[in-house]
Amino acid sequence: MKKAISVLMIAACMLCMATACEKKDKKENDTSAAQATETDCTAAELVTTEPEGEITISEMIDQRIKEEGKITLYRMRIAESNSPVEITEDLKVKIISYDGDKLTGYKNPDDFLMETRLGDIIHNKVDYSTYNIGAYGGNWKRYDNEFGDEKYVEEEGYVQREITTDDSGNNAQLETLYSYSKGTLYSRDAGSKEWNQTEKEDSLDIVSFGTFERIKLDGKTYMTFCVRNNLDLIEYDIIPDNKFTENKTVVYDTPGTEKTTVNTVDYLKKYQAVPQEELEQMIVFPGSKKAESSQAAD
Repeated sequence: MKKAISVLMIAACMLCMATACEKKDKKENDTSAAQATETDCTAAELVTTEPEGEITISEMIDQRIKEEGKITLYRMRIAESNSPVEITEDLKVKIISYDGDKLTGYKNPDDFLMETRLGDIIHNKVDYSTYNIGAYGGNWKRYDNEFGDEKYVEEEGYVQREITTDDSGNNAQLETLYSYSKGTLYSRDAGSKEWNQTEKEDSLDIVSFGTFERIKLDGKTYMTFCVRNNLDLIEYDIIPDNKFTENKTVVYDTPGTEKTTVNTVDYLKKYQAVPQEELEQMIVFPGSKKAESSQAAD
């Protein structure tokens, strides 16, 4: 009997020890998970240190393409500029790259909007082998629906870099990468065998470099550019820094710079950099007065 009680006591002690260990492990795992989540959702800080020099947008693009084969940017769009946005690793962005010849888009098949979480990009967690990678902002090759068919045959197409200027034509306001194409559009009504032929030219602006700021996220710095497009959406582009850019502020090229053309056509004039005051209201950084007042209100 005593032997049986001893065995039961030993078993009970072992069970208690196992449960305690399990709780400890669970607590440690929960803490680790919480820390990982906290780290993974790090908010961006605004870099306010004085830059050591300047670099033009053309120099930034050309040097990045020369060293890395392409320049990559992460884009988000804000529907309402009066809704403050905090830049964190949880932010969903579209990935675009430019190699000096063409623009490429990276579509995430696991996201409804084909976007990618910024933190996953920063921490190299993205499996690009599953992505749909192809032309960004290019013209359609074929489109079929219940109303009919359309197909576009491109005869000429390229990506061009251009600069908008103020009314005097002397001061650069905004630099833009846009794709140009010229070709023939064939269309026909549903059920018809006859194709209608139309000569077509398309200009589609892709990347506009507007108001410049630099942010720090997870110990790394990034260049940011913010513009308002003709749909009244705010486009916020994030570009990783490298050694060539990290201590410099970015400025527009002087109109007439080699390999760059000055453009004053109406559709580009609609694109303007976001004023600094509006940008400060739109993007909230930790430690800012706006962030403090927001927390106080909560």
